[in-house]
Amino acid sequence: CIYYNKGTALYRKGDYRAAADAFKKAAVKSKDVSLEARSRFNLGNCAFREARRQQDSDLNKALEACTRSVRHYQEALDLVPDFKEAAENIEVVRLVMKDLLDRINKQKQAAEAQARSGNQVVEKLKDLIRRQKDILGRNRKIQEKQDHEGDSPELREQMNGLVQGQKDLEKETEKLAKKLADLRKQNGTPDKNDAQKHLDRAAEQQKMAAENLARNHLSRAQTNQETAVRELDDARSSLEKGSGSLQNRSPRGAGKNAKQHKAANAGKGDHPRQRDNGNSSAMARLSDDAHGILDEEKENRKKRRLLSSGGFVAVDKDW
Repeated sequence: CIYYNKGTALYRKGDYRAAADAFKKAAVKSKDVSLEARSRFNLGNCAFREARRQQDSDLNKALEACTRSVRHYQEALDLVPDFKEAAENIEVVRLVMKDLLDRINKQKQAAEAQARSGNQVVEKLKDLIRRQKDILGRNRKIQEKQDHEGDSPELREQMNGLVQGQKDLEKETEKLAKKLADLRKQNGTPDKNDAQKHLDRAAEQQKMAAENLARNHLSRAQTNQETAVRELDDARSSLEKGSGSLQNRSPRGAGKNAKQHKAANAGKGDHPRQRDNGNSSAMARLSDDAHGILDEEKENRKKRRLLSSGGFVAVDKDW
């Protein structure tokens, strides 16, 4: 079959998308059951190649490609029930799919945890804004009393408490900025975002406010405090609008997981292994290549299990 041979040549060149198109045409046009089965098997190989390409960038797309791979292998097995290679490949791809689902779920859990942390940061910001406004209001009242009554031990005591309260607020703002930075690093985005920049500026204004309060420069301190309130509120707004978001984007197509999980476990023996059946050596190469890919996946899964359980992986000596 011309399309089958074309697909084989394209597959050997690494053009798996074009190869899949050719194998699909070969499967549709072939009147030979064996050739159709091999074509559908190779469609499964092409889909699995796509899954491998996507697994480091988009786990859900990798999972979708695995689902297609299983479907093609099953179609081949339906045509040729003793297609042993197809059945074996299905079982291996199922394992790969379960591993992908586990990784997707872990990503989702991490995103949800970061979202909760983000909500906690927003709530803390609201508390800091409220307290900064309170200190600003107390500052204005003290200044008003000084203007009308002059200085007094009572006002000096209130001023000392105000200075300490402003210093404490500055420390808490700096602590929150550090927490936000840590969360960003955990998310793989260490660069400062808008929210962090606003927090840094707020802390600087709070420091200046405390210094001006200590020098009894109440009006200057009020200007600093008003600016600090604006910066804190801008940080809150930035987080709530998403420009300072803490969390990763949810894995694409997360809602499809249950459906794909069902597909991963549907129908035993749906992974027909590719057979030559007397065809060209290129066919045998496709089969060997597929088995090599899947064997590599088995080894990768074994290594991941060892690493996740705190074990170690032996490596060849290079000395």
